[in-house]
Amino acid sequence: MFGDSEKKEILRYIRELLKARLTNGPEPRPDLSGELLEQKRGVFVTLKRRGALRGCIGQILGHEPLRESLRHMTLAAAFEDPRFPPLRLDELNDLQIHVSVLTEPKPVRSYKDINPGTDGIIVSHGWRKGVYLPEVAAETGWDAKTFFMNCALEKAGIDEAELDEAEIEVFQTEGFGS
Repeated sequence: MFGDSEKKEILRYIRELLKARLTNGPEPRPDLSGELLEQKRGVFVTLKRRGALRGCIGQILGHEPLRESLRHMTLAAAFEDPRFPPLRLDELNDLQIHVSVLTEPKPVRSYKDINPGTDGIIVSHGWRKGVYLPEVAAETGWDAKTFFMNCALEKAGIDEAELDEAEIEVFQTEGFGS
C-alpha cells in the first residue's frame, strides 16, 4: 500500500502535529498526495514511550478520508485516551509512533478461521464489541482460541454463555512506525 517515503512522511507529519499542538504552533499539513489518502479506511494510532503504551485510539471503519482520520486519531491517542493523562511536551522525544491502516472487516464463522498475527478481530454480541489489532496476538503469543476468548470476555464483556452467538469479523492491517 504505502511506499517507504510515504510512511516516513506520515510519521513525520504525526510527530510535527503533536509538537504543534503541544507548543501552540501552526498545524502542519502532510506533504502527501495520492488516492490512498483520500480513501475512507479504518486507522489506529498507537503511541508508546520507552516501550510502554502511552495512548492508542482508532476507528475500525473509515468515515472520512484517511488524511483526516490520521489527524483525528493522532490527537485522540495523545490527548483523549482515558487510560492516560494528556501527552506532555517533555515526552515527545521518547515517543514511538505506530500507525495501523485497516482493510474492510469480513465475517468468519468461527475462531478457527482466525489467523493469529495476520488477522485483527472484532467480536460483538448485541451492543458489546471488542477489537484487537493483529499485533496483539503476535505480541502475546496467543493462539486463535485464546485471542478470540480474551477479546470476547475481557475486551467486549460478553458472557461465556453467549460466546456461541458472538459475531466474529477479521481484518488485516498495514502497520509501520518509528
